[in-house]
Amino acid sequence: MIAILMRMPLRRFRSLARSWEGLGRTDPLFGILSDPTKWGGKWDADEFFASGRAHVEKLLRSLNDARAAFKRDTCLDFGCGVGRLTVPLSGSFNRTIGVDIARSMIDQARRYHAAGSQCEFLVNRDLDLRQFPDATFDFVHSCLVLQHIPPDISIRYIEEFFRVCKPGGLVVFQLPSEARPESVISAEHALPDSAHVAAIAITDPPASLESSEFATLGIVVTNNSSVAWRHDIPAGRHICVANHWRRQDGDVTIFDDARALLPRTIGPGESFEVPLRVQAPGEAGEYVLEIDLVQEFVCWFAEKGSNTARSAVKVSQSAAAQPDAPVATTAAAQVAAALRNPAPTRHPFSIIDRILRRFRSGAPSFEMHSVPRPQVEEAVRNAGGHLLQAIDDNAAGPRWCSYTYVCRRLLSTRAVSPANQGR
Repeated sequence: MIAILMRMPLRRFRSLARSWEGLGRTDPLFGILSDPTKWGGKWDADEFFASGRAHVEKLLRSLNDARAAFKRDTCLDFGCGVGRLTVPLSGSFNRTIGVDIARSMIDQARRYHAAGSQCEFLVNRDLDLRQFPDATFDFVHSCLVLQHIPPDISIRYIEEFFRVCKPGGLVVFQLPSEARPESVISAEHALPDSAHVAAIAITDPPASLESSEFATLGIVVTNNSSVAWRHDIPAGRHICVANHWRRQDGDVTIFDDARALLPRTIGPGESFEVPLRVQAPGEAGEYVLEIDLVQEFVCWFAEKGSNTARSAVKVSQSAAAQPDAPVATTAAAQVAAALRNPAPTRHPFSIIDRILRRFRSGAPSFEMHSVPRPQVEEAVRNAGGHLLQAIDDNAAGPRWCSYTYVCRRLLSTRAVSPANQGR
């Protein structure tokens, strides 16, 4: 029975390893910092590694503020990826080792930091850190890693962090404690009511379309409110130009059709024009095309009293139409739909990734996991550690409550090496 229970996390662990191997081969920088605008190799390497230096500088300031002193001899960076944090950490230690589950990530780390690096990069494909003896490191660090590992496995690694840490050394790791309710996120990022004042015009609206035909329209929008419309509102609460299709009597026949993001932050009184690729209804008839703005997950501007733009469109039956066939949608439309309806327990970009996987073979998805803070604190105590401070870090993004746990290994602990467990 014990052997069966051990195989279950091992199977999940190997699946996880395959996913990160794929990321290391296809888009390693995006895999580590999953900014959706950087998908497909768009990260600038200098900008990427500069973010790592900034992170470590902030971390060291936080440790200093917490008066969490540590010996600057040996350091372990768990889940090092391509060394974004490992290299800047190495400036504070005589010896720094980065370990990662993916050999492809380690290969990239060695390639990026071949010259002048004080780091050693090693592959770790075990459910523990058995390649390191007890009390090897003065400082053990992990960030943006445990959140992608199932909780039963991440707790095991936390125990290992304390085993390989020297008595009196520091263990610092980041881990989300819970997903935040969508209602709370919406309330935090919702525009004030006074922001919902827009003037919308359609450039050369089509008088007629065939059923299911696509048409790209020019939409001119003016911000007539006293509030700037940000283009980079987090957690999927962005502002879009969008449209409905109504029948002549006003009934909505297609509520969600197309989306176009703001091209930039739009200040009060400013105007912009965006193309909006709409698709006519699949059934012939007389329709009204209605253009509005929407703040995703919050509200349509019309719900707050803003004016929409409307245009009558006659839809005729296409000779090539197949009424019983499902209407095809573009990859962009599916990504937009996914952003509007993310799975609440997944990383927000995992939805996009799964859709894009249909168009880019082999792209793995991001799992996202949390461990409640009381459970983490219990694991720290059981491993012979003492929690010095839990820093609310927002590292996992606005959908998650995340902490950086700053802990010290006690001088006397019960932590034992994997080879001696059970004896």
